[in-house]
Amino acid sequence: MMRKITFLWLSLLFFLSISDKIYAQDNCGGAIANAKALYEQGKLRDVISGLKPCLNNSLSRSELWQGYELMALSYLALNDLENARKATEDMLDINPQPNLSPLKYPKDFIDLVNSVVVIPKFSLGFSANAGINYTFVNVIGAPYLISNYTKTYTSKPGYQIGLFSGYAINRYIDIDLGLYGSYKNYSISYATNGFNVNVNEKLTYLEVPLAVKYTFGSSKLRPYLEVGGYEGFLLSAYSDFNSTYTASNPSQKLSDNNVSSSDRLVNTNFGLLGGIGLTYKVGPGHFLINLKYCYGLTNIVKGGTNRYADENIYFKYYYLDDDISLNNLLLSVGYVYYVNYKVIRHKNEHNG
Repeated sequence: MMRKITFLWLSLLFFLSISDKIYAQDNCGGAIANAKALYEQGKLRDVISGLKPCLNNSLSRSELWQGYELMALSYLALNDLENARKATEDMLDINPQPNLSPLKYPKDFIDLVNSVVVIPKFSLGFSANAGINYTFVNVIGAPYLISNYTKTYTSKPGYQIGLFSGYAINRYIDIDLGLYGSYKNYSISYATNGFNVNVNEKLTYLEVPLAVKYTFGSSKLRPYLEVGGYEGFLLSAYSDFNSTYTASNPSQKLSDNNVSSSDRLVNTNFGLLGGIGLTYKVGPGHFLINLKYCYGLTNIVKGGTNRYADENIYFKYYYLDDDISLNNLLLSVGYVYYVNYKVIRHKNEHNG
């Protein structure tokens, strides 16, 4: 007998819960249309009481947007600024980039929407520079020489191209991670035993920079600073050797181009970076221009017996690799696309 009573009681509870849900869904089916009609009639409290139980129900995103919009407009008209802002934040969670026409919406509502801080949480970007990537060589210790001469290192233009992504911690600070193919280029010249020798080094790295960026202001045009580090993986390394023997008449010339130098260099390179830049908001992202300096911390030359491994360049061009690190000055332009957004709630701003 008790089992039957328990079963009937549970069945009744289940039926009532289902009935409530069905009733709520039926009752909310025309909630948006009813709220619009009530808003036009100036029955603002009825708009709010009619929408409240429905906005967490099975409405579409478009219906939810309209519902929160009507709630915000009604609260604003009632001068309930706190609830108006909350409803606006809920609205922007659904569509963080609305296009509000001043012909359709009151100015105080547009001002309220614009006052809510919306930041791009995740972003993807494309950045490229051509001809404005200069490599500066830092010689570590004493140079390696075969005879008494002086080497001169000269920076030459290179380029880089790649992708990067960002994660915003708040409206000012974000973390950027990149993946770049970087072509570095510099030359070495010296004169010895009647020969004028020029060596052109061509290095290609896959580089992974990680930086923390601080952006100033809140307008469309925003300057920023960044600091971080990078690691590079050597993809290819080639040297062009050219020598002119000036002691003879006419002068004699020797050359060996695209000589692989991978065996003489280490496979990885890492260092520190710092930069400044500007972003300009356009469409679903922003254009950027960035000036960055990368300071290499590692000796890129293997040294030891590897320094003497290529007898051709040793005897023919009197050349030995110095221990060196590489620094780079980069000027980049690109575009960043915002993947999604985060609404900064009013209470979060006050809490720090």
